[in-house]
Amino acid sequence: MALKDLIDRIQDWDSKRKLTALTLMVVALSGIILLITWAQAPDYQILYTNLQPDDAGAIIQKLKEMKVPYKSTQTGILVPSDQVYELRLQLASMGLPQGGGIGYEIFDRTGLGTTEFVQKVNLRRALQGELSRTIRSLQEVMDCRVHLTIPERSIFTSLDQQPKASVLLKLRPGVKLTKRQVQGIVHLVASSVEGLSPDNVTVIDNKGNILNTKTDDTTALTTTQLEYQRAIEHDIEKRIISILTPVVGKNRVRAKASVNIDFTKVEETQEIYDPDGQVVRSKQKLTERKSLASTAGVPGVQSNLPGRTTRTGKSKAGITKETETVNYEISKILSHVVKPTGVIKRISVAVLVDGKYKEDGSGKKQYIPRTEEEIKTYEELVKKAIGFSDERSDEVKIVSMPFEVQEEVFQAEPEKDYMRYIIPTVKYGTILLLALLILLFIVRPLMKALKTPPPAPVRQPSYPSTAEIEAGPERRELPSRDEIIEWAKENPQKAAMLIKKWMGGNP
Repeated sequence: MALKDLIDRIQDWDSKRKLTALTLMVVALSGIILLITWAQAPDYQILYTNLQPDDAGAIIQKLKEMKVPYKSTQTGILVPSDQVYELRLQLASMGLPQGGGIGYEIFDRTGLGTTEFVQKVNLRRALQGELSRTIRSLQEVMDCRVHLTIPERSIFTSLDQQPKASVLLKLRPGVKLTKRQVQGIVHLVASSVEGLSPDNVTVIDNKGNILNTKTDDTTALTTTQLEYQRAIEHDIEKRIISILTPVVGKNRVRAKASVNIDFTKVEETQEIYDPDGQVVRSKQKLTERKSLASTAGVPGVQSNLPGRTTRTGKSKAGITKETETVNYEISKILSHVVKPTGVIKRISVAVLVDGKYKEDGSGKKQYIPRTEEEIKTYEELVKKAIGFSDERSDEVKIVSMPFEVQEEVFQAEPEKDYMRYIIPTVKYGTILLLALLILLFIVRPLMKALKTPPPAPVRQPSYPSTAEIEAGPERRELPSRDEIIEWAKENPQKAAMLIKKWMGGNP
């Protein structure tokens, strides 16, 4: 079909038909343009999620400088999927994201006019920021704020003020920190600040609950005691299952253990004396002697001169005194005994063992319980495995009962990058489907209408009057028989009047 003929046919259409065709063409072209634009639009993926406002603003500013298209949503920042990893590396080289707060990079912007007071404030801010980043790296923590109170030291005061710290945690939904994790955060903060004691660190959650409450030693050991007890019970259960599984089959044994543990800490100090074992400790002996003697001579001067004494008689007198003290030590035994804590006082074990199954004629399985001999054998095995003791009044109960074992079905984990292939497939499949619909319901009917020639206008036959007929055929060509019949059907009254006139009657 030539273009001129096509234009002529369109010109022959009425206004309604032209307006409909024009509307369909506009809709088809708009749909094609939208599909092409959508297909060429980049596929966005998440660059970062759960960003702090400071980090989000800094990253968006860098993306604008790099002229990278992005989308900012409540969940995070989206960028084209083919640039995600490259942008992460580039932003990491720029120190983004900083993880909320300012760390030691604050000292990169110091100037010559920075005072000592500003340096101290910056050091405190850097410590708080670095601690917040470290605590935020924990899996259970979504956000964190750390506040430090570090008093200034002075030689003019004798008051020794200790540093203090408070930690605010925003945990992920449905997550709770254990006592050990809270203590880990406390010791992390205390070890990072000079002179900070763990007792001066307070940890609270975003609901205002204090997580590191100070309790006495007995309460503090409760969690450890329970963990120790559960560990022993779990170990006993594993022993029972591992020893009975090869006998009764996999997933046909259930065991539960209850262990009574004595956590009492006892210290004894004993002194034992042996009366038969005497040992001389010290011995003291004192001997005292005193002697008095008198000499008689001729009275006078010569007898009293030295060397010229004349002895005429002697008299003797003396005192002798002896004292002896002996100290004995009785032998004794001094012993200090500390009995260990966590001693098992009693073990109670309950074991369920599945029976045997036998198929009957109808194809159903019939349950057959374990015999008494088998139960006793299993009981002996369990006692040997758990270290059964009659002195502790341990108890082992084994029961044979039917229970169905549901086999665990492990589904293969889908590939992590499956969305990379599904999303483009859906996109281009949708484009193809919409293009096909436009072709079938818009373009095809339009082309069909263009190819169909317009209907010829209905021409009303002009019938000659009586004078024209009588004048002869040379004056006007008579209409065809079909035209006359058609005209007579449409104008029966005029046809009747004409026939009457022809027959000579009055109209």
